[in-house]
Amino acid sequence: MAVTPALPLTDWRFAMEKFINQKMKELDVKIQIEESVKQKKKVEHELIGKIIPYEGHVIWEINKETGTIKRAKFSNATYNYAGENKKEIIVKQGYEYVSALNKKNALRKYKKGLNGSKQVLDEPYTL
Repeated sequence: MAVTPALPLTDWRFAMEKFINQKMKELDVKIQIEESVKQKKKVEHELIGKIIPYEGHVIWEINKETGTIKRAKFSNATYNYAGENKKEIIVKQGYEYVSALNKKNALRKYKKGLNGSKQVLDEPYTL
């Protein structure tokens, strides 16, 4: 028995070229999606300011509109500053950050326009 090809040789080549072109287009789309996801994940960190709290102090975030006070949240990631690993505060818009022993003192320092840092700074940090 002789086996005959299902497609003539020229049709087979055309089908392979079409298949390869389709796979290349799919690959290009996947690469573009991966690049866009990487660009979204890549976030530039900009140093807005630095608060060095006294021993035992906590960083508090104060909502400027409502005046509510709660502890500032830190991100899990740290950054390297002058050879030391430092924690990074998750900064929100409309909040100011103050270092104090408790909520009452944080509000008092905020009203005075201080940020409670060891270094003398003029204002609380604002975004």
